[in-house]
Amino acid sequence: MAPSPAHAPAETSPKRPSAWWAVVITLAGWLILAYPAFIALFLTAASFSGCFLECATPKPQPVAGMAGVIILAAMVVCPPMLGVAVVRQSRKWWTALGGCALVVVAGVVIAAL
Repeated sequence: MAPSPAHAPAETSPKRPSAWWAVVITLAGWLILAYPAFIALFLTAASFSGCFLECATPKPQPVAGMAGVIILAAMVVCPPMLGVAVVRQSRKWWTALGGCALVVVAGVVIAAL
């Protein structure tokens, strides 16, 4: 006898990872990005002021400085977004993470100009 729809075994959804995975991924991402973020911060400050260590005639580059700020913001935001994307397993979080990566690439390209 076939089971009735009311008593049919429920299909189980795939088990989502624990929220601790998001914490671990976020901390690992920040640890990996600590040195590049420090360098980006240093170069951003140099771009805004126009001086590296000492300078006779400063040449500020505010566009490169703003690109550095955008890159720094993305370096802070991307690891938590990756952690949430892994835990939630939702397409919108992966799309947002891809957008964050595009912001980093665009900031690097603008800073290189």
